[in-house]
Amino acid sequence: MENLPTPENSVELKYAHLRPDVWKALGKLKRTGWVDRNVKNPESVQEHTITLRNIAASLDCFSSEAKSHLLDMLEIHDWPEAIHGDEVILSSDEKELQSLKKIKFENEKKALESICKPLGNKGEEIMSLWLRFESSSDEVSTFARQLDKYQAIEKAFEFEREQKIPLFKEFLDHSKKYIIHPVLIEKLKCLEEEY
Repeated sequence: MENLPTPENSVELKYAHLRPDVWKALGKLKRTGWVDRNVKNPESVQEHTITLRNIAASLDCFSSEAKSHLLDMLEIHDWPEAIHGDEVILSSDEKELQSLKKIKFENEKKALESICKPLGNKGEEIMSLWLRFESSSDEVSTFARQLDKYQAIEKAFEFEREQKIPLFKEFLDHSKKYIIHPVLIEKLKCLEEEY
């Protein structure tokens, strides 16, 4: 298996070497939210993953075992996008939104199944982590999803400051309601004060 370089000052990757093709594809895939808003040099899905894991590693709100699970989940949470793409689901109709989310989940699950199939037990481990992230079935996976939302707000703040594109308030208003963990609420408060 090919060794993949871990970006400087980043938490070491655990699974990327198992599917270097997937990891490289995520490096080429620009995040839709930034592309749709004409951000110059938008963040890739791979960069998003690295940033998420670095934020998670810097926090002290979980045991070392729980933090390890969090980092693992964050590493693979967007792997299906290597095949399915970075699809953003938006609708003001709650019933339609739930229907679209269900279709997205099924499409991403199929994509991840094809990625994991040749990996045997490791593939099962990755699929289990992804399903855990998707279901928000425990404190760690719930936090992982909230952190995913928080990072987009933080990135919107960064892009707005650098490129003078109004992004922060839009992302804050959209995602703030999903963020309930006290550590992330405090981080959001600091961002808002700086804004």
